[in-house]
Amino acid sequence: MGNVNITLANGQLGLTLQTNDGITGLVVTGTSEGGYTTGNPILITSLAGAEAEGITTTGNPFAWRQVREYYDQAGTGAQLYLMLVPPTMTVVQMADYTNVNGVKKLLDYAGGKIKVVGLVSDDVAIDGAGGTITIAAGLNADVYTAVARMDDTANNYFNAHKPFRAVIGGTSYTGVAADLTDLTLGTTSNRTSILIGDTVSGAGACVGLALGTIASVPVQRKISRVRTGPISAVTAFVGVNSIESVEDSLSAIAERGFITFTKYANTSGYFFSGDPTCTAPTDDYAMLARGRVIDKAHILAYTTFVQVVDDEVPVNADGTLDAGFCKWLSQQMVNQVNNTMTANKEISSVTCFIDPAQNILSTNTLNVVLSIIPVGYATEINISLGFSNPANA
Repeated sequence: MGNVNITLANGQLGLTLQTNDGITGLVVTGTSEGGYTTGNPILITSLAGAEAEGITTTGNPFAWRQVREYYDQAGTGAQLYLMLVPPTMTVVQMADYTNVNGVKKLLDYAGGKIKVVGLVSDDVAIDGAGGTITIAAGLNADVYTAVARMDDTANNYFNAHKPFRAVIGGTSYTGVAADLTDLTLGTTSNRTSILIGDTVSGAGACVGLALGTIASVPVQRKISRVRTGPISAVTAFVGVNSIESVEDSLSAIAERGFITFTKYANTSGYFFSGDPTCTAPTDDYAMLARGRVIDKAHILAYTTFVQVVDDEVPVNADGTLDAGFCKWLSQQMVNQVNNTMTANKEISSVTCFIDPAQNILSTNTLNVVLSIIPVGYATEINISLGFSNPANA
């Protein structure tokens, strides 16, 4: 008896991988209250969600404000992994990979979903709990040490194909920009930034607001982009000083490689000064935005090529790779990045090259070169302005 057999083809639409680029995490000083216990990582999508967990403006004003400012910027619905730690835990201990109750606990709870994590200590609470805040190079000295600890933590997660970037609050800023360590000289912590600035006067830093900004923009976008609009806060301070009273020193803070606030003439509101990481400006990843772009490409590359692990590979008689196979596999990677990133203007272009001359029979190793051309940034704009007389043309 005759019949018509139909099978459904799959994998023809070129669907793109979703990398959830805007998911962030925050570790912040706080106390146990209501139904919440410090050291307990949670996932929230609104300020009301944090309050439902037991974190209130009465019992945890510092942490609550960080969360409120996050959602003021990112909007309700943004995913934030949150963990409060007691004031006995310094920001160094938060960042330390060997501390199972620090940021590592939050990162593991999120299972690799966190793309940018923030750490900020309430130095006033630490001092009130009997701790000691040592000031060095213009900040709570623990901040600089925490950057080094975060290096180790970030490298461990990078090796596990769970890359992330970090923002650490530059707390207890003394108000003297010249005292700050110049992060552009001799430091190589290109996965971490230090933020100096807050929405209230005092020793804090508005890491929650910075994370909210990051969560609300695509990976290639700098948090300092003016066209995005000013930050949601109506007041801005560095240490105890308002931005207006120390406007001349803001560039000195930024030039030393810190994220801080700035203002522009004839433009209302406050903006971030840039998104530098703790490294030299010649480093390929001297900007958080560039780091976020390469982290996204990392995840795409790993997810694509892990499917080929221990797969059969066609070879020529001399043990070298079949050229057609190399072209096919390279194109799979290019298509994935193009559909996911180039099409969204997150990068300018991508190329992937697999050399067919490599002898995979003798090495069992497939070498791939994946090259990303990022977008550029109009950071400095030089305008030649003058009069013109058409009669002299």
